[in-house]
Amino acid sequence: MPDHPEAFQIERHIYAEQQSKDTIIHFKYANFDSKYVLKNSTVEQFESVVKVLRDKLSALVLSDKSQSEAIKTQAVALSFLKAMELWPHANPSDIWWFVIYRAYCDPFNHPAQYSRLDFTQSWKRTGGWALEEILVRHYQEFLKKHGINIFIADNAAKQKIIEALDLEDRIEADKIDVVLTGQANDGPKFFGVVHVKASFAERRTDDVPMSIALVRSGYTSPLWTMDCKSTPSTLPKNKGELGSLDGKRSAKRKDIEDEGYFSGCFSYNRNTLPSGEDIPPNRKVYICDFSNPDDAFSQFIIRQWQAFGSD
Repeated sequence: MPDHPEAFQIERHIYAEQQSKDTIIHFKYANFDSKYVLKNSTVEQFESVVKVLRDKLSALVLSDKSQSEAIKTQAVALSFLKAMELWPHANPSDIWWFVIYRAYCDPFNHPAQYSRLDFTQSWKRTGGWALEEILVRHYQEFLKKHGINIFIADNAAKQKIIEALDLEDRIEADKIDVVLTGQANDGPKFFGVVHVKASFAERRTDDVPMSIALVRSGYTSPLWTMDCKSTPSTLPKNKGELGSLDGKRSAKRKDIEDEGYFSGCFSYNRNTLPSGEDIPPNRKVYICDFSNPDDAFSQFIIRQWQAFGSD
């Protein structure tokens, strides 16, 4: 028995091993010892992604409480974007759900004084903010070339935006995720909000009323999601909730395609089923990735601004 009972060995929650040209990533998932096969990758690449997360999180040691959320958010966002840079062929939603989330919940990747915290609970806030950061970082420069600003506004700026809008229903400023403005002759002009969600399991009760109010008033209001959903198993599949269930569309899909609650939906899960050609553009489910910011999402936003700006 060790001289100091408080000394303990941190158990790894995620690790990788090489298997031919692929990396097998092992992690705990409920009662299962699960694995995810990352094609055409190396353990060294995996470790470099985790190192970005760990190095950024190490800044928590010298930070105060007011800085900690920003540090954790940046750590998650940068590690994910590093992963997408190394593995552009991978399913982004798989990397988010099976790699970044599991790595964040591994106590080994956090400073020692945080090793006993509930990282699953911490992830609920940090993961959401990090996704917003990822969205902005990936598209900001490309959209800027087309006169569009995509950004995360502080509470004061959000409140100012809300007060200037003429909407049928009252919406709460703090429920706004990512803001869209276009460059007009008299300065930036608000034309929409992007609703960011990792999965459909997250609360959408605030998003739907806001989005309906925005859409009815002529604003752009797309849903941007990783569409994460899997069932615990030895070899889980991140099937999401926008595929087909025995040929039937899910209620979540009907909310988008039939009801038009959002200005379309952009999924970064390749298991998501895209909409057919018979669905109007503003009600379609689109599939995107992080290989190039010139994609279906950015082109949709550009068209929306061009139509809005010409009104």
